[in-house]
Amino acid sequence: MKAIGSSRKMSGVTLIELLISLVIGMVVVVAVLVSFVDSGKVSRFQTAVGQMNQDAQVALNLLTREVQMAGYVSPGNALGAPALFGCDSTSGTVPFVSPSAAGAMTCNTATGTTVSAIEVVYEADDKTTVPQGVAKTPSDCLGTGITVAGTIYITRNRYYVSTSSSGRKELHCASPAGGGVAQPLVENVEDMQLWYGVTTTAAPEQVIRYAKAGKDVSTANTVNALGAAEWNNVMSVRICLLMRSAEPVLTGEDTLTYLDCDSVSQTSADKYLRRAYFTTATVRTKMTS
Repeated sequence: MKAIGSSRKMSGVTLIELLISLVIGMVVVVAVLVSFVDSGKVSRFQTAVGQMNQDAQVALNLLTREVQMAGYVSPGNALGAPALFGCDSTSGTVPFVSPSAAGAMTCNTATGTTVSAIEVVYEADDKTTVPQGVAKTPSDCLGTGITVAGTIYITRNRYYVSTSSSGRKELHCASPAGGGVAQPLVENVEDMQLWYGVTTTAAPEQVIRYAKAGKDVSTANTVNALGAAEWNNVMSVRICLLMRSAEPVLTGEDTLTYLDCDSVSQTSADKYLRRAYFTTATVRTKMTS
């Protein structure tokens, strides 16, 4: 009998082929890891931008509505106070000396970073505010019931940026009805700057210049420098909010510079993303047919 032999030759994998396979595998793994890391970075960046956009929209919509309501009063009644008042003091804390105080506001003149604040005054009712309790009492910006003043309810909402207990800067609101306690409304609002559109008696429906409450940005005097009566000539408010991301999302590969509310280039040393958002709101009571 003859032994039956196989015509196929037995062959193995050489060391070179094994090394080549390992190198190719490592290249594929590295490529997958890089893609995964980059996609995670992009996702965090997009999430941060989306959150900033949403927070800015909420805050700007709130402030716009308030400015539009400024000076509203039912026929036959009077507010007894300017519809708007602002401070643009060089204060490191709050531009208003006492944001929750009753009566007229006083601007803080301490030294530090320039910040803005605004007070909005209008008649509060069940249409312009959220009624509180069984009696359906009109409320302020914090949802606190307001005490009637004469025959009407008047709300005095004061908005400014301040550092909260969380250590983050937030858009706050205070009012005399709040019992001296201010509350944050929107987080990660790092700065607010306000410019006031001023009219004249000769052109009551035309903004002739924009001025800040604490410093002149044109060739004319500021609103406060012209006295309390000048606030009656404010027809619109240009609002800028500088928003900050909730978490640091920038790396050494990203551009760390950004433009603040005054269009001045700044550098993000803490790797937080920042972006300035603008809008302009018109005082409706100043619009006549």
